[in-house]
Amino acid sequence: MGPLYKYAFILLLFCLPLLSTAQEDETPAPAASEDAPPAPKRYYVFSPRVSVTVPHPMANPSFKKSFVGIYEASAGLNLYLYKGIFIGGMYKNGLLKITENKIADYNASMSINNIGGKVGTDVYIGEKNRVIYSASLTVGRNWTRYSGLVAKDPNKVIPDSYTTTYYEPEMNIFFLIESNFGIGATLSYSVFKKNFDPYELALNDWTQFSKNNSGSTQYMSFGFGFYYSLWRKNTPKKSGY
Repeated sequence: MGPLYKYAFILLLFCLPLLSTAQEDETPAPAASEDAPPAPKRYYVFSPRVSVTVPHPMANPSFKKSFVGIYEASAGLNLYLYKGIFIGGMYKNGLLKITENKIADYNASMSINNIGGKVGTDVYIGEKNRVIYSASLTVGRNWTRYSGLVAKDPNKVIPDSYTTTYYEPEMNIFFLIESNFGIGATLSYSVFKKNFDPYELALNDWTQFSKNNSGSTQYMSFGFGFYYSLWRKNTPKKSGY
């Protein structure tokens, strides 16, 4: 994904809520049908969230040729500020591997740990107020460790870890089961301030790469997430949930 697409992706995250016809107040929208009245919009002070996704290497052709995503698991806590706007923190652990269809007879892995702070917004969408669209941007610190890397030259020194900064736009769609609990889909795009170089890792000993290796380590993740909230803001009680 080139720079233009990255910026378009980030812009999309924060523009989609503007397409919602829901009003940003506590008054339910007019009922679309008598048997399914709209629920009131409710805001909560704290919102712990968990997601499980699968990363897919992007942008750098050498990175895509070498590694395949196995899993990512993240957990975080958001603090409500005003009308759906929040700040928060999160921790993420992930794993990518070199598999047989990438480099034959080679077994290596890339373990990722991220800690970051985020800012974002939660917006009710639809007339029923039973779906929440969430968009955020996380900036933080990454710790990456390689294992199983081998060079044909025993004297070659292969780096086994690095630390860098990263940023990650993310969006979620949560379908509410209760006013403070929902499940849904999550999509994120992680960009590390670190170039992936297969020659530095001696991967060129085992397969061929183009010499054009410029580009940071980037991957897109897709999976599912859980929305949960605590300590509802004081608002007049409405019918609904």
